[in-house]
Amino acid sequence: MLMKNTVTLAMIVKNEAANLEACLESVRGQVSEIVIVDTGSSDNTVEIARKYTDKVYHYPWHEDFSAARNYAIEKATGDWILSLDADEELLPGTGYLEQLSSGDNHLEAYLLPLNNHTSDTTGQYNTFLVLRLFKNDGRYRFKGRIHEQVTIPDSEAVGIAQGPVIGHKRPPAKERNRKRKRNLTLLKKAYTEDPDNDFLRYYLGVEWLALGKPDRALPFFRLAYENLTDNQILFRGPALRYLVMCLHAQGRLEEATALCLNAQERYPAFTDIYYLCGVLFAEKKEYRQAVKQLIKAVECGTPPVLYSHMSGTESFLAYYHLGHCHEMLGQVETARRYYEQALEINSDYIYPVYSLFLIVQAEHGLRRALGYLADKGYLNKTPLALAVADQFYRLGYPDLSRRCLEARETGRRTDEYSYYLGLYSIYSGKLRRGIKYLNRISEHSRFYPRAQVDKALALLLLGHYVQARLLVLELWKHRAARRDARVLLRLARYMQAQGTGGYHLKTPETVLLKPALDIYDRCSRYLPDGVDRKGTISIDVLIGSLESIILECTPEGYDALCKQLQDRAQNIRALMEYKFGPGGNRT
Repeated sequence: MLMKNTVTLAMIVKNEAANLEACLESVRGQVSEIVIVDTGSSDNTVEIARKYTDKVYHYPWHEDFSAARNYAIEKATGDWILSLDADEELLPGTGYLEQLSSGDNHLEAYLLPLNNHTSDTTGQYNTFLVLRLFKNDGRYRFKGRIHEQVTIPDSEAVGIAQGPVIGHKRPPAKERNRKRKRNLTLLKKAYTEDPDNDFLRYYLGVEWLALGKPDRALPFFRLAYENLTDNQILFRGPALRYLVMCLHAQGRLEEATALCLNAQERYPAFTDIYYLCGVLFAEKKEYRQAVKQLIKAVECGTPPVLYSHMSGTESFLAYYHLGHCHEMLGQVETARRYYEQALEINSDYIYPVYSLFLIVQAEHGLRRALGYLADKGYLNKTPLALAVADQFYRLGYPDLSRRCLEARETGRRTDEYSYYLGLYSIYSGKLRRGIKYLNRISEHSRFYPRAQVDKALALLLLGHYVQARLLVLELWKHRAARRDARVLLRLARYMQAQGTGGYHLKTPETVLLKPALDIYDRCSRYLPDGVDRKGTISIDVLIGSLESIILECTPEGYDALCKQLQDRAQNIRALMEYKFGPGGNRT
């Protein structure tokens, strides 16, 4: 028999084997019962579920999320219901359900904060309030086929909790798009049946915007924002923010700015609106107005939990854009401080380091800039080290790129880190060392095919033609890399044929132009760093062979090669103008 104020986790799942265990582990010690309803899994979701509970049920899928969730609630015996999706977790250290279920006697339900991650790399997320904890008294049920909501019989009995916080995982892009398209189909059907439903309009806007269609999303957000009231601020707030973003995406900057300024009068504590307004002013090159808005965002701090909130609008995002505005106003030292503040708060948000790199190299030169960035500790953080190394590489200094990463060599090395360390080692003349780094990359890694291309080029420079060809034949197994393999095979033949009558393509092959240009771009960055070149083939031989292949691929090969070289020259020119000013005069 369950104790008083017990909590049941009630879930519906389908093919969630990759997520379910982490979700169930996150509620360990917080719930007394787990009810899981499977709607047709074909993986081992059910087997995982049975490790945690014997209350696993099957429910036929009828394209109705509410019906499935309500079936799960009917199987629950706890005093309270916690509703989670399999790709969600209770974040540790953010609060306890027991404090809520045993708290204020007049409250029957709670809105919990949910952090919805919006980036795979920068740690950014949006925070929403969602009704996920409620009494199991028969009055709280889900409604709606899609983006279902819990019906609220008495709004005065719903409390707002600071925690526990629900964390929502960001699925892979392919899975995100699949779910978006599924959701759109169900939403369109529901909207046809209920065309005046502003919540459906809001969610249609969300799905279209997530699919990269702001033009399709805009009318839905506009109607939702205009029709929802302040009593529905949980939806009106994000509808406002998304409406501004849609207008911005369509270049309607004046309309978006006016909307922000008007909304600030009504919602003076809504940090995100000041931030978005600052970004809009900056895009219009009205930098002083932008600074005022961004400072207001910082001063507001984290907004009240009733508002939907983009993490960072009160801190690292605002500081980054403040840095940009001050840089455009010629206040370089102030800009530098803001960029550094942004990185101090969130080192995974790497964009400030690109701007900071330009400022520092203009002041100190490239080699001294490396020491400055290292002293600041940026090269101890993998995302920042990779970003800085990329900047050096693009400017033609692979040796400085290598040094950025070698400072972290004793730390944890991902396949990405090993790949770039190998890449920069090879193109700074450390051929054998680069091959050693690339050999660490797993065959199942997304970096593996690229690593094989660079290993083959290193072997060609070492004059190991047989090994290079064998490696390229292995690369042929990867369908996406076959064009690279064909270019490399021809390159090996060209290089071996030097001085023996030559080797030429029998017929032009236009499809080889792009991979040949990509390989040419890498090799043209080859800049040995005081290496002993004994036993290596001249880079001129490799470059000359690649040029021959490019020119024979297609009649457009000459123009494409010229454009690539012109783009490289333009990048260098832009850097020099940043450092010394137009015409060589530093302003």
